[in-house]
Amino acid sequence: MTSDPDDDVTVEEVYKSPFVIEMDRRKAHIEALPGARFKEDLEALNRASYVFGTNGQELAAHVWRFVNSQMNVQNLDHQYMNELVRLLHNYLTSVSSLIDAQRVVVRHCWPDEKDPERVAFQAEYDKQRTGTFETDEAAFVTKLRNYCTHYAIPLPGLGTSISHSWGGPVIQVNTLQLDRDRLLRWSGWGGSAKSYLGAQPDKFDLAPIIERYMTATRTFYEWFWNEVNERNRSIRDELQEKAKELFLWHQECNYMPDWFHEGRESGPPGWSAARDLAHLRAERFAYGTRGYVTHTVTRDGVIEMREDPWWPFPDRV
Repeated sequence: MTSDPDDDVTVEEVYKSPFVIEMDRRKAHIEALPGARFKEDLEALNRASYVFGTNGQELAAHVWRFVNSQMNVQNLDHQYMNELVRLLHNYLTSVSSLIDAQRVVVRHCWPDEKDPERVAFQAEYDKQRTGTFETDEAAFVTKLRNYCTHYAIPLPGLGTSISHSWGGPVIQVNTLQLDRDRLLRWSGWGGSAKSYLGAQPDKFDLAPIIERYMTATRTFYEWFWNEVNERNRSIRDELQEKAKELFLWHQECNYMPDWFHEGRESGPPGWSAARDLAHLRAERFAYGTRGYVTHTVTRDGVIEMREDPWWPFPDRV
């Protein structure tokens, strides 16, 4: 700590050991890697997927609690309907968050829309999206989300029908239905969704539509996750490899025996710090390094050498 006699200001100097300085530099390097942002984007995508999946499970469980039961609609209270509307709204709006999270991943992986890798991915993405979602029914569900957000939350009708034949069992069917004509009052459906609605009966079941849409969305999400991971394998591997290398170096340089962490005053008989350190060093050197120098082979068969910004570790600091 030093003082300036003219300004009467005290300046505190914080000492950092060479080890801490090196660790800070290494962490900053790792956090600046493309793979670090990719990892953050995937974590955000996972959170959006969790919200979507959980909302879907809760909605399905609530729907099937009535549809798959022998309960008569007259025995349901208003709370069941209120909860149904809430869960339906949450489910439909969480679809938007999942799609937005996917778009962020694509934009961060390939900022330039003309990047050949992005163009190739986008072509496959559009193919998968078309095959999964561009049906009239999927368009209806997508627009139903907008309907809930910008017009009104639909109030599904609950019904119980009972039938039997002479000498046969009594059959009870519970349904959760939407009113086609009421939905068609909204002008924002668009061609495909409006065609789908027009082809439905006056009252049509919502439960199987939800189930099919959930299955399609889950399939598409799994494809997207696997595809972006595969196409970004190199930056993902670089992050993991460098992080593991830093961990092994830290483990060796910051070595403390187990007995010390456990609060004992001395090690067990035969304990040797040199032997423990030798094992740690052997583990680190067996793992190797991400590189310092990397070699690539061009299409013409020419070997090119490129320096990696990952610099050699100090032996001991």
